[in-house]
Parts: sequence; structure tokens; C-alpha cells
Amino acid sequence: MFTLLPAFKYGWQEMQKKLGLFLILTLIFSAGDIGSSFLLKDVVIDENMSIFQMAEAIPSNYMLYLAGISFVLVILNFFVVVFVLAGLRGVQPMTYFRMKVKLFPAYILLMIIKIIVIGIGLMLFIIPGLILLLALYFMEYLLIDNEVKIFDTFKASWEMTRGYRTGIFFFELNLFVIGMFLSFPQSFWPDTIMTYAIMIFINVAWLPFSWNAQGWIYQMISQRSFEK
Repeated sequence: MFTLLPAFKYGWQEMQKKLGLFLILTLIFSAGDIGSSFLLKDVVIDENMSIFQMAEAIPSNYMLYLAGISFVLVILNFFVVVFVLAGLRGVQPMTYFRMKVKLFPAYILLMIIKIIVIGIGLMLFIIPGLILLLALYFMEYLLIDNEVKIFDTFKASWEMTRGYRTGIFFFELNLFVIGMFLSFPQSFWPDTIMTYAIMIFINVAWLPFSWNAQGWIYQMISQRSFEK
């Protein structure tokens, strides 16, 4: 277990230092978020509906859009991890990117496998799925940072997170609660330009903060694992 305050402090500092660098990434994320809200605004979902009824109520074009934006976010995450690691390693972001871009195909394959494994775990057995989510939390970091082979990242992340999964869970829970609180304009306000402008502003500040805080958690756990 570990305290989250240093992670949030580091995230805040790095967010301020590299706000311009993360601006394009957050704008892409915001575009996907706003597009999703437009497609879903006419969908009526009742709390008494079954999962299958909810699925039928959601338009097929939205499902295709969701699949597309999910793939874009996977690609986006490669840049996020690279830029976060660049800060941790004290290397200029674009220099570090040029060093690690060769790993992009391996990263895509890794993320597809990771999503399938965790998805199956969550669909069949919720608790084992959550354990997999926490145990495999740092696979992409290990691939990019240490250039660990794809299938070796499973074992490396599993061993690395042993004893720290509760702390990672509460870290993600904090991010989820804060993110839900900050997303209130999308949830309760009407669809106006001002609402979306506020959402983008929140994302520009919040996402780099959370990304860099996650990087701090990775650095802390990897150092402790190495000392063992």
C-alpha cells in the first residue's frame, strides 16, 4: 500500500510543465467524448432494462463509432505513455518518442491482447477480471520503458504489481470519482457550445494531471520492485 499524495503532487507539477505538449492529445480525447454525447442524447435507457435491451436501444452507428474511437484512444495512449516516461527519464519528449516509435506495432498487438484478456475476465467473472486489470496494469509501460517482449510483459507486470494492487485500485478509484465529479457539465447541462468549452478546459487540465500521476505510481513501484 502507498500514499497517493506524492503521485497527485507530481501529476500537478508535470501537468503545468507540459501542458502544451499534451494539448493535442486532450483535444482528440475531448472530440471523441463530445461526439459520443451527441450520438447518445436521443437514446432512452431505462434502469429496469436488461443488458440486451440496453444494447438494442443503442444505435448501431454509435457502436461503430465507439469501436473506432476506442481504437484511436489506444493509439493515443501510446503517445501518453511515451511522453510520461520521457518526463520520468529526463529526456526530451520528441527525442524519447523517436527512440521508442519502433515499439508501436508491438504496443498495438499488446493492447489488443490485453483488452481481450481483461474483457473476457470482466464478462465471465467480475472479480477475477478486476484482478487481471490491476495485475496487468503496467504492461504497456514495461514494453515501452524496458522494451520487454510482448508476452513477457504479462509475467513482469504480474510480479511487479504483487503487493501493490490495492493501492493501484484506490488510485484508479480516486481518478474515477474525481473524473465523474468534473464531468458534470456533460451529465447535467444542456448541449451548448459553452458546456463543451468547459468540458475541453477540464480535460486539458485533468487528463495530463492523471496521466503523469499514473507515471509516478509506475516509477515508484518499479523502483521498489528493483530494490527487492
